[in-house]
Amino acid sequence: MPDLRPQSALFRLTRTVLQTGLRPHDGEELLLAKNLLNLASTLFAIAALLWLAACLGTTHPLPVAGAAAVPVLAGLNLALFARHGHVTLYARVLFGLMLAFPVVTQWLLGPVPAASGLPLWAALAPASALLCLGVAESTPWFLAFLLLTVAGGLSGSPPGNSAFMALHVTLVASVLYLQLRFAMGRRGKTRERLADAHHQLRQEQERSERLLLNILPAPIAARLKDNSVTIADGHPEVVVMFADIVDYTRIASGMTPPAVFEMLNRIFCRFDELSGHHGLERIKTIGDGYMVAGGLHAHPTEAHAAMAALALDMQSTLRDHEFTDGLALEVRIGIASGPVVAGVVGRGKFIYDLWGDTVNLAHRLCTEGEPSVIQCDSHTFERLRGAFVFAKPVLLLLKGKGYVPVYRLRNPRIFAVPPPQKPPTPAAA
Repeated sequence: MPDLRPQSALFRLTRTVLQTGLRPHDGEELLLAKNLLNLASTLFAIAALLWLAACLGTTHPLPVAGAAAVPVLAGLNLALFARHGHVTLYARVLFGLMLAFPVVTQWLLGPVPAASGLPLWAALAPASALLCLGVAESTPWFLAFLLLTVAGGLSGSPPGNSAFMALHVTLVASVLYLQLRFAMGRRGKTRERLADAHHQLRQEQERSERLLLNILPAPIAARLKDNSVTIADGHPEVVVMFADIVDYTRIASGMTPPAVFEMLNRIFCRFDELSGHHGLERIKTIGDGYMVAGGLHAHPTEAHAAMAALALDMQSTLRDHEFTDGLALEVRIGIASGPVVAGVVGRGKFIYDLWGDTVNLAHRLCTEGEPSVIQCDSHTFERLRGAFVFAKPVLLLLKGKGYVPVYRLRNPRIFAVPPPQKPPTPAAA
């Protein structure tokens, strides 16, 4: 079995070098730039040292040792970057060393055959700047490369050979740089278009989620997105309210259709605001009827008290003639509490609805009620009797239920009182 320890050690060393100077708050683009800079610094230092080591056999070792200071400084720059983390300073020093290496080495070694291709090293500065920092940041380094290469060619010895060498290096490096610059520019534009498309997609997704939350409670919407299985849950204690605007059909008969819709929409939007304020969940609207429930999900601990407060607020809203444009509107309300089944009905056009005897009782308490009266069943009365004032109970004949004791909510108590031991005996309606 081959020994993988050297490979593992090399991998760990490479990862450590590439992660030098990284910070937890760095964004994706900054992380990539730092990784590329670390890679460029490491490869430049290693390559320069290898080339200088090859030169030891052809020239005096002292100039070679002096030229080795440049890659050593590149390694020192990397080590300092691990402490200060300033990308701009780190990159400028690195690219400056890449430009300085051929100049310093040529000056120390002199016109020896081994130094004939040294100007090529300076092309690393604009190429690395282009790859690490982008198109705009690479331009000054490319111009600096051209200036140094031309100046070196004109001042070299013999003049003719040096000038032609500088011309070759300049032309070849320019072709490569311009191709890379064009590719990087196109890649940047492509990434901008992709980022814009992702942004629009996120906006559409957020809009779709908001629309979904307008139809379904948040926990149900999350479950519906995760899977397509049937959603039906039993809840042991839920308070349900039906509200119906009295004679709205007759009142609306003298109004134009847009005016009818505008008024009904204004009323229901106000009811939605009140429901949200009390932590309750609007289930649906049916014509001029409004259904709301409490105790299903993240509702207040005492959903019954919240529902009673909502019912009183709804009555107050319709008493405001400025809000109703002078129309005398009244609402009849029925409230019942107990177990229900809640779930999502349908596939393409789905709704969230409630079923059970509690729902039926609340609806009948509403439809059999009187204008501006809030009727509650006995279970809701037991939960609210200490905090709200009720009229004397009556017996109401409800279809399918027979005579049922009904408690009519009046207003909150100024001071809460403990409930009596026995509820009062209802009188016949």
